[in-house]
Amino acid sequence: MSTSIYLLHTSSYFSKSKVGLFLSELKNLSQVLDIRKTGPFTSSAMAPNDSVFSLVTADPGLPRPNPTESYWQHIPHALADVRSSKLPTDRDFAIIGSGITGLSVARSLLKRHPTATVTVLEARALCSGATGRNGGQMAANAGEQYMNLVETHGVETAGKIVDFTFRNLDKMQELIEEYDAVELSEMQRLRKLRVFLTQGKFDDFKKSIARLEVDHPSKKGLYTILDADAVLTEYGIHGAFGGALLPAGTVWPYRLVTKVFEALLEKYPGRLTIETHTPVESVEHISTLASSVTNIYPYTLRTSRGLLRAQSVVHCANGYSGHLLPHLRGLVHPFKGTMTVQDPQNALPNQGTAVSWGFHYPPFYDPETQRLGYGLYYLGQSAKTGYFYFGGENTRLEESVSADDSYVADHSVEHLEIVLPRFFGKNDRSDWRLISSWSGIMGYSSDGLPMVGRLSPKLTGREGDGEWIAAAFNGYGMANSLMSGDALALMILGKDAKNIQEQKVGLAGNRTPDHSHAKGVLYH
Repeated sequence: MSTSIYLLHTSSYFSKSKVGLFLSELKNLSQVLDIRKTGPFTSSAMAPNDSVFSLVTADPGLPRPNPTESYWQHIPHALADVRSSKLPTDRDFAIIGSGITGLSVARSLLKRHPTATVTVLEARALCSGATGRNGGQMAANAGEQYMNLVETHGVETAGKIVDFTFRNLDKMQELIEEYDAVELSEMQRLRKLRVFLTQGKFDDFKKSIARLEVDHPSKKGLYTILDADAVLTEYGIHGAFGGALLPAGTVWPYRLVTKVFEALLEKYPGRLTIETHTPVESVEHISTLASSVTNIYPYTLRTSRGLLRAQSVVHCANGYSGHLLPHLRGLVHPFKGTMTVQDPQNALPNQGTAVSWGFHYPPFYDPETQRLGYGLYYLGQSAKTGYFYFGGENTRLEESVSADDSYVADHSVEHLEIVLPRFFGKNDRSDWRLISSWSGIMGYSSDGLPMVGRLSPKLTGREGDGEWIAAAFNGYGMANSLMSGDALALMILGKDAKNIQEQKVGLAGNRTPDHSHAKGVLYH
């Protein structure tokens, strides 16, 4: 049975003025920051629009050269700092970014094009961005967002988005098995327990799943709804108004990506190079350069190590996309997350092979402290060590909408230390030990959907049609990135007759002020 997935083309995202492009972003963030609540999360108010505007439209800059150390990377891979003795000059494809998305694009291009040359450019160490700094979760959220998806995109497309995210998780697990990385990456197939900390959030979730099952009967049984008593008695979680179980997984993402890159270098030694510690400072088209530059390689990438010419440029920099693509600022913006590793020291049974967790509450902004609560905590447990991998955002607005992962806010880490034991009914955390803490930069879009496809000159600010993007996975890269990168590679190679069917669907309404339609891609 074929499974359709949904991706966005970017060719018609841009219209009218730059200010118009940001209106939906401001509305989106303002709504998040204006939710009024009751219960254990009690602050409310809206962040000033001028502050939000300034943050989401700012230049994210290059990845910071001195990021916090992610626990996933505390033992660097042998390829962590790999690069050629001399930067290659002429390449078919230059991919900016070495996370799961860049890996997927590179792997697919090399596999499907018998002679293509590919260079992956990374500003820092290999897989040092969002993939190497995330929560280790393989989980989808399209089901709980289904009502919003229907309202924006209609029943059929909303169903395809749900299918896509769950199919992507299957593909992730298949990738891990293909490269014999199950043990290395500590991959677990399990169920995710979504815990709702207010009645309102639980009611909204149940309505969304009920509508999903009515519209798409094949989805019945995908989610198992639990009442508060079941969440407490069966799973030991305190403070819940209800919960739900769904298929998911956990993984050590850095180990997976570096393992596959290692295999690709061995398989394609003359066609693939990885250039770490080589930030791309600018991308220029032949139209702005001296006429001596060959038309075969119309793009020149200026890096810290010199120039590289390419036929096509693929942007897989996620939250940093706006640095090289200024017209995307506001459409795509960085969002900084906080992660911890905590050791409960045998205070709780190890459930790392059975369940991961997500804790949902209404997002909020507190004007007195200027703290932003994102609305979600995410939690996994190592089946080997029992360590908890726990993340969530409760920090100042300017620290959240930020591309600076060179520090992690102490108050944010302390908040995560306080909150986690309480979910398990442990008010005394004196026996719990903080093993590690770090920050990481995610990429968010103005309408909550990934941005995948060809970049038009209006978006790049340059002539030429050889720039592409796969970014803005809104905190759910593991449920979107792999198949997004694969489909983008197919688009780049023009392989659409057999595998890709294009049709007009109303998908870009929130991206442009005139609610124009964009093309969607259904990949079978």
